[in-house]
Amino acid sequence: RFLAGQHFDRLDMTVLLATPAGRWLRGSVGGDRPWYPASCVKLGFAIAATHWCASHSGAPDCLDASVRPMLQDSDNVATGVVVDAISGVTNGPVEGADFDAWLARRLYTEDLLQSHGLLGGQRLLNKTYPTNSGEMPQELEGLALERHGRNSMTADGSALLMLALVTGEFGADAADYLRARLRRPRISPNSAMGGGFPEGTVFESKIGFAYDTLAEIVHAELPDGRRIIIAAYSNGRDPEGPEEQDPTALAALAASLLERLGVPHADR
Repeated sequence: RFLAGQHFDRLDMTVLLATPAGRWLRGSVGGDRPWYPASCVKLGFAIAATHWCASHSGAPDCLDASVRPMLQDSDNVATGVVVDAISGVTNGPVEGADFDAWLARRLYTEDLLQSHGLLGGQRLLNKTYPTNSGEMPQELEGLALERHGRNSMTADGSALLMLALVTGEFGADAADYLRARLRRPRISPNSAMGGGFPEGTVFESKIGFAYDTLAEIVHAELPDGRRIIIAAYSNGRDPEGPEEQDPTALAALAASLLERLGVPHADR
């Protein structure tokens, strides 16, 4: 019914709803289908950044100068700085380089998620462009895109990644820090679904908006006490349209979903 009134025709989503007993109920449509995630990939890079900080005896916010704009403003140059920092390698000429060794270090985020059982065939490797190393992938980063493939995420994987973050799987301090950086007003240029949530919602999200992808990964605490995670991927952006487009097309989807979801029974 939602798609019938839209200008786009593809939508996959996964919903996780917390019960009063602390379980998480799951519903999914096309949740295992891969999508180009655009800037949703930055959620994975941010989690990896807090892990890198801990491994270097630092606080979770040790890379905040770049993680903050990466998450709050979806800044691509800042994202490039984060990826360089956590991998310990920068872009450079292919000639004379040990590409396999370079790529192994660039897989820092994927290796971390794999160790937590959260990768699931997704790819979180490439920077978002234009970035700190150029307008488009080139040199070692270009070869990595060619050999490893473009970034890819699923609604299922995205929802489980957000769940792991907010439930403290990567550490309570990391959860507090990243949730603060993901928190934003419901109605924002950096949110696709926020307008569909009621006033008073604690809203935390990462949008993806590039080429034809319109996507968002959301964790929300509703005024009535419910906690919900929604990961939705659509082809709701017009790749032939202007650079600046209205990203809020998924707000009506969120509103409809919340209207139909009842409060889970206390004994579930």
